Amino acid sequence: MPHRRENNTAATWALRATLLASALRYAERGMYVHPLLVGAKEPRWLRWEERATRDPELIEQTWGRAPFNIGIACGPSGLVALDLDVPHQGEVSGSPEIVDGMTMLDSLAARTPGARITPTLTVRTPSGGRHLVYRAPTGTPVRNTARTIGFCLDTRASGGYVVGIGSQVDGAPYVLEPGSPTTPAVLPEWLLTLITTTSTPPKAGGAPRRADAVARLREMTRQGTREHRWAAGILQSECDDLEAMKEVGGRNTRLNLAAFRAGQLVAAGLLDQAVAEDHLTQAAQAAGLGIDTPREIEKTLRSGMTAGLARPRRMGGAA
Repeated sequence: MPHRRENNTAATWALRATLLASALRYAERGMYVHPLLVGAKEPRWLRWEERATRDPELIEQTWGRAPFNIGIACGPSGLVALDLDVPHQGEVSGSPEIVDGMTMLDSLAARTPGARITPTLTVRTPSGGRHLVYRAPTGTPVRNTARTIGFCLDTRASGGYVVGIGSQVDGAPYVLEPGSPTTPAVLPEWLLTLITTTSTPPKAGGAPRRADAVARLREMTRQGTREHRWAAGILQSECDDLEAMKEVGGRNTRLNLAAFRAGQLVAAGLLDQAVAEDHLTQAAQAAGLGIDTPREIEKTLRSGMTAGLARPRRMGGAA
């Protein structure tokens, strides 16, 4: 028994050293890191995006305490990451040629004139998926997306993070793809266009009828993985509760809370931010908000969403 404890201690120290070295390498290359829970993908720090760091001393202090997994904050690091996942149980694309996120990306490139998947820093995930990490273009805001671009294809940008090399989940590591560049390439223009034009919320005054929005939300609760359906169900409930508030008092506070809860799910990669904001805006308008002050909804929505993005929530976690 003592021998087993010694082996466990040695393995823990070795993993801690590996993760510390990896976190320092990311920082040396201009990327901001923050600790994730040991053996998990959830952030250890509240307000992780604003606290993410490149300070070697702070990194050594943090990863010297425990073998924390590594999160790379995409916004501060100026990155856009494509999360090419593998399907979960019961998740199908509807096309025999598209079986996962990588084949989905290949299909998107094939149908876009002049498109090419530029080689870039690529990380293999424990599930068999890949993270393609690119440098974000200057001057164009890029958002997180969840399954809106294509089957098993999400993006992480400002407000999102990806798990770093050396991190382990269920004992399986995130590793550099063999032959992959070790630095991110610039995000190709065709991918930037795809990310920034998919599921963009309509401008004020051009929103579809609320009945159409409700139908779309109900459809979301029947698609994707169990966790994605759970997240869509929460968004639907928040929108329904908000729309039902016809009294003047409390509607703005309720919108802020709904936006916070949606932001938590966006940060966890379970909802697309633009889609969530679209539905919450329409529900708020249906409740009577923004009639006299059109920017009221936008300001409240942005405040709640920003707070939620700093506290990701997954199924089974506290609200």
